[in-house]
Amino acid sequence: MDSYSQPPRHSVFRPRTVLCERHELIRFGLKRVVSEVVEIVGEAADGMAAIEMIRRLRPDFVITDVDLDVLNGVEVCRRVTTEMPNANVLILTDSYHATKYHNQLMRAGARGFCLKSSGPRTLFEAIEQVTRALPFCDPKITQLVKQSPATSMPNSNLTDREIEVLIRLDLRNKEISEELDMKLRTVEKHIECILAKLKVPTRTAAALKAVQLGYVLLPKMPGRDPVTGVTHEQTVAELQAELAIANEHLKALLKQNELLKEALNEKMRPSGGAGGTPNPNAPHTPPPQRPQTMTRQPEKEEEDQVATPPRPNPPRSLPPPDPFGPVI
Repeated sequence: MDSYSQPPRHSVFRPRTVLCERHELIRFGLKRVVSEVVEIVGEAADGMAAIEMIRRLRPDFVITDVDLDVLNGVEVCRRVTTEMPNANVLILTDSYHATKYHNQLMRAGARGFCLKSSGPRTLFEAIEQVTRALPFCDPKITQLVKQSPATSMPNSNLTDREIEVLIRLDLRNKEISEELDMKLRTVEKHIECILAKLKVPTRTAAALKAVQLGYVLLPKMPGRDPVTGVTHEQTVAELQAELAIANEHLKALLKQNELLKEALNEKMRPSGGAGGTPNPNAPHTPPPQRPQTMTRQPEKEEEDQVATPPRPNPPRSLPPPDPFGPVI
């Protein structure tokens, strides 16, 4: 996936959606992404569980992979569209299953196709179209299943139907007949015409010739990690899921941080009103007076008082004696 992007805000309608994906991590991350535009009412890991859940919940929208246990995505899509014609189905899968079962899914009633590795922007576009009952096909899938005649060999005179068979020569004849909805004998006749027009003796040589002419053989085989054996598309889908989960955690942390800031501001705000503005209707209360406390004299004055003894009061002076003595 290229990068996480915000979904388009076209409407407030959030269709009730069932999500069917066998890989838990991808399903968990995918739920975080699509919850922006749809309401997830159910999740399933296999086809049979998905059918039972869809029958019980009657959703408006279904997102499903093709590679499922018990029932594959083709059968899930066929049963959903048969029992609930108003429910729109979006196929979210990899290149291999999208190119191997594309026509069968179309006949089963799938309305949209999207690759897991295409990114959120394409996924949101697919959801927007399919939830409005409009067809959508990932451009990467269209480029593979709608291949035009090769211009490097104009004299081959291959028909469109023969080209459809030619690019599927890696499949068995029965698989080609199921995908193209034609009889087995018709497939064999098309192969005979292809060999004659390309002037090659075997179907293997015809497949090699097709590659030389610029065609891509279907189904599109995925690239795999040489050590783990996991496909590159699977790795990309898992990275997308981890990114979506990390983005969800980041949103939760940012929201928690905002709540803590608001609580701190509320605690530090004066009681007179918001922003420190006094309330004119509040009764006037005089500010509390500080109790008077005796101030202690400096230590230096105390030392002076101790070092200097108090002076004695001078004796009261008596009047001088009368030299003539008392008068008798």
